[in-house]
Amino acid sequence: MEQYLTPNLVKALEVLRLLAKNEQGLSSSALEKHLSIPRTTAFRILKTLCHTDMAQKKGNLYFAGPVLFEIGLLAISKLNLRERAVPVLQELTRQTSQTSHLAIPSGWHSLILEVCDSPHPIRVASRSGTLADLHCSATGKIFLSYLYAERIDEFCSVVHPARRTLKTMITPEELKSMVEQVRRDGYSRDDEEYHQGVRCMAAPVFDM
Repeated sequence: MEQYLTPNLVKALEVLRLLAKNEQGLSSSALEKHLSIPRTTAFRILKTLCHTDMAQKKGNLYFAGPVLFEIGLLAISKLNLRERAVPVLQELTRQTSQTSHLAIPSGWHSLILEVCDSPHPIRVASRSGTLADLHCSATGKIFLSYLYAERIDEFCSVVHPARRTLKTMITPEELKSMVEQVRRDGYSRDDEEYHQGVRCMAAPVFDM
């Protein structure tokens, strides 16, 4: 069976596993030593992983990238994340009488994975599978702040964030300031920035 394996792909997966386990980051030389691979092989693997956002380079260190986290979250969502989250969302909605969402990052968007609707007859319509903007939705701001904080300029140049309301922040300077505020507070707010007359709050979930 091993004759059908692609050696460099196997090494790349081993690199990803190491990066995921080491939150403090690893240097190229450390990866070479851990995996006993040539410097040129390590360089090509890391270059490819960074190009695809599976890894990120900060200074001389490499870290797990946002796409790796996204894939992991998507895999979890196929298992039991939704089932475990539903009772929490239901209780949150019961306490607040407001609609509750569970979201995960999906590229340059926030993907609404599960919804528990408000009991009020007049409410904002939400449904699972909806993609929300990162720069002006409450859930999106969480991902922008915790996964893409150092890529705001890239986000703005690629996405060209739209001004959905008069309160929507769209410039790199505004978004960087917002990210700092979210990380200080530990939660995000959408103050009529996505839809006029609608306010939302979101907080990151690190462990379920």
